[in-house]
Amino acid sequence: MNDSPPSTLQKLLAELLGTAFLVYVGAGSAAATGVIAAGTKVPFSMAQLGVISFAFMLVIVGTVYAIGHISGAHVNPAVTVALAATGRFPWREVPGYVLAQVAGAVAGGLGIFVTLGADAARAAGGGVTAYAAQVGFARGTLIEGIGTFMLVFVIFGVLDRRAVPGWAPMAIGSIVFAIIIIVGPATGAAINPARYAGPFLVDAAFGGGVAWEQFPAYLIGELAGGLLGAAAYAALAATRTRAQVKSTAAVGTAS
Repeated sequence: MNDSPPSTLQKLLAELLGTAFLVYVGAGSAAATGVIAAGTKVPFSMAQLGVISFAFMLVIVGTVYAIGHISGAHVNPAVTVALAATGRFPWREVPGYVLAQVAGAVAGGLGIFVTLGADAARAAGGGVTAYAAQVGFARGTLIEGIGTFMLVFVIFGVLDRRAVPGWAPMAIGSIVFAIIIIVGPATGAAINPARYAGPFLVDAAFGGGVAWEQFPAYLIGELAGGLLGAAAYAALAATRTRAQVKSTAAVGTAS
């Protein structure tokens, strides 16, 4: 007896839970760092950034293993849109996936509130994911675009049928770890519109000072970076058809 494929509801719930896990553990680890450091004079260091990056990596590895076979474990609107734009995912399912991802991100932000309190929930929003004045809109957009480009490029690589099987969760988690190390100090390394918007909505609900004027930089940078990452991998990994190979060989023989 063959198992039936997951239903639409199962896929959407998987995306909601997966994105909630990502925000709760990932953004929550940054908020927890702030809670621990509150009242101390210890400056933020590479060690703290490394722990936050590692938390993101581990939750992604676990989540992709857990729901990858149900929904594909996009947990990121930039990934969903990039997959749809390259014909790997139906456009009709994109709105549902994106709404589920944003709802999951909000749930993750509320989880941070329940666990660590309102100050931490606010910190998980504008407190840790924002660019400084010296970075600016254009540069912030570019930085988030670069980070998302790398993420989507690697995701498309591990989805390739020629890739080494079984390593997708580790590869995706590892590239996220690496991206946060370099992008985190500049923009907070959202590289995910839902992961950015969810905690911000929670931050706003608790009266936080949300810098909504920065939102377009993250949205534009991440969606554009994702599309460019997908296009770059498609161009790099494109293979010739057998007919093209035979034609080339024939030309070579004739010459």
